[in-house]
Amino acid sequence: MSKVRYIGVLVLVLIILSKGVSAQFNKSPKDSVVVFEWLRKADHHFDLTQYDSAIVYAKQAFQYSQHHHYFFGETWSLIKMNDAILEKDQLAEATRNADIIYRSGLTLKDSIIVGIAWLHRGQAKMYNNEIDSAIYYLEKGLTKKLELVKTSYTGLSYNELGYAWGRKDNEDKMMDNCLKGLAVYESIDDPVGCAMTLGNIATIYSRLGQKQKAIDFSKRSMQYRLRVGDMNKLSLVCSNLSRQYLAINLDSSAKYQKLCEEYAIKSGLEHRMAEAYITSAIVSSRMGKKQEAYDAELKAIKILEKSRSDLWLLSNQYLAVGYYAEMLQLDSSTVIGLYDRGIELAQEIKSKSHLQLHYDYKSQYYLSIKKYEQAYLNYKKSVLYKDSIALSDQKKNVDELETRYQTAKKDLEIERLNADQKIKQLEIEKQQAIITGNTLEAKQKQSQIDFLQQQKQLQQLLLTQREEQLQKEQLASENRAQELELLQKQKLLRESQLKTQEQLRNGLIAGSILLFLIGLIGFSRYKLKKRLEQQMAMEEMRNTIASDLHDDIGASLSNINILNEMTRRNASDSRKVNEYLLKASEDIRQVSDGISDIVWNINPRYDNIEHLFVRMKRYASDLMDAKDINYQLTFPEQVGESNLNMNKRRDLYLLFKEAVNNLAKYSKAKKATIQLMIEKDHLKLTVSDDGVGFDTTSLSMGNGLRNMKQRATLLGGQLQIDSEPGKGTNLDFDMPI
Repeated sequence: MSKVRYIGVLVLVLIILSKGVSAQFNKSPKDSVVVFEWLRKADHHFDLTQYDSAIVYAKQAFQYSQHHHYFFGETWSLIKMNDAILEKDQLAEATRNADIIYRSGLTLKDSIIVGIAWLHRGQAKMYNNEIDSAIYYLEKGLTKKLELVKTSYTGLSYNELGYAWGRKDNEDKMMDNCLKGLAVYESIDDPVGCAMTLGNIATIYSRLGQKQKAIDFSKRSMQYRLRVGDMNKLSLVCSNLSRQYLAINLDSSAKYQKLCEEYAIKSGLEHRMAEAYITSAIVSSRMGKKQEAYDAELKAIKILEKSRSDLWLLSNQYLAVGYYAEMLQLDSSTVIGLYDRGIELAQEIKSKSHLQLHYDYKSQYYLSIKKYEQAYLNYKKSVLYKDSIALSDQKKNVDELETRYQTAKKDLEIERLNADQKIKQLEIEKQQAIITGNTLEAKQKQSQIDFLQQQKQLQQLLLTQREEQLQKEQLASENRAQELELLQKQKLLRESQLKTQEQLRNGLIAGSILLFLIGLIGFSRYKLKKRLEQQMAMEEMRNTIASDLHDDIGASLSNINILNEMTRRNASDSRKVNEYLLKASEDIRQVSDGISDIVWNINPRYDNIEHLFVRMKRYASDLMDAKDINYQLTFPEQVGESNLNMNKRRDLYLLFKEAVNNLAKYSKAKKATIQLMIEKDHLKLTVSDDGVGFDTTSLSMGNGLRNMKQRATLLGGQLQIDSEPGKGTNLDFDMPI
């Protein structure tokens, strides 16, 4: 591969020189030979994954180029350095270098160098798990740049783009780009590139369940790796082959696992040895050799603990070794200790997905050894992290959209600055033409200036449109059909604006058309805004229902299930049985009430406030009768056509329930008065009792009182609670309707 790259770069040098680039870039053939000999050595070490050595040779070329004012060689030396820096995951430095390479490409007017800068930016984004931004940069690097030539960077761009689409589970686009990359690599006889791309294609077939095809492509990849002699990547290919053979032929799987271990030893890389042991554990487990699997995992963990270079993988392996310890029926302290160590690492890397899995496995293990309370506690933690992951994923999607917008904004700013420089240069050339009397050339320069001015205006419009697109996508991130509709509208908007720009030069007619289009666009955006508002309201209602079902009903059902299990386990102890059944009965009642409240709350027929008052009176009377409290309910006889929306109706009802429930549960009252009235578009609620009361200055606010305060704030009302020990409690609430 290094020879091919070396020849390709020399060809590019000859092209640059033949085009008569300015003197600062045209250096002697000796400079070119010296610089590109060092770069050839850098490529050789890069192909063998010896990245530090590659950087050393690239730096020598860079320093020589700087000393001899050889700007072209300096740029290519930086490209080679950045190739290795990316592989070492030094992403911040790689991004800074990519910016320098981009500016150098513009200065040299070299579209290939510009394309490589976009490629490096895309790789940095992808290695940082910003997949959408990575796709944007990789496609930009290919379009009218790297796709026009056949170099290793062209193949790499297609391969990386395919990998990025694979990260988004789009196997069709992944396969399409990988095949394009393979065709480029084969045309230039690049064995490293061919091996890498064939490995990715094998991954696609493995995902699709076509194991034999995956094996065939992995073997082709292995042949190229053997040709290069890279022990590190050979170990990786054999590891993949071993895992692919698991479902087909265990003997072949074991054979490639042994080869994987041999190549890992030859590579001298500890992390490759760790991965070889992990593969060995998987194969041994599939063959029913649990003890060998357990021992291999411990060897891998020992290496990973020593280097601590991949805490994500290390956390996973503690999960695996904990599972093997369970299968071997080791003592519970060993099993729990392994899971707990995995949890410590997951907390260190702040990985909610790892924490969710570890707590789930711990819960299952505690359940298997009949420690139900511990099983329940770990189950609750697992569910908590699962819900948190869902919220984090949603935020991540929005953040990626924001990154894409900011990226486009930055790119357009750079292009506008370049346009400004070109305009200034053209103005100077125009003045020179006028001075020399060359009217035709002056007109040509003015036409070019007009065109660039129009381009700047179009770029500003494009930036505005991208900002609007971001806002739309943020609102519609969970509704893909709506997103497609928004993108279509945006396309129509761009076309209208481009048409407007073309006709600005036509005087009065163009002005009339522009006014018409502005009105049309404004009306279209108004309709789109209304549609998005409706969608947001629907999404909010769905989220509220889902939250209620999960928080109230889901938790209660889980608790009922565990209580039933504990009842069955303690059937001989009547006291515990009664206690568990009483708790389960209470949870069942809460589930029934919760479902009833949800159904009632979302039914539009109950928007009228009169229906709300009926439900409030029924709830209060049932609760007071059950507690044998003398009570007086005073509600308006007629309320007219006053309505409350779903959220306000829900919050008011829950505030009322909390107040009445606290009265019945804690006050020990004999008498109670509940009065609700409507005066001058205000709703006023009073709940009072003659119970034991409490000291409002010394009592810390519990969840119930805190919830009431929060709901009062949401309703835009004022809540006042007055109480003293032995003198009862009085609650006043006032809200506008």
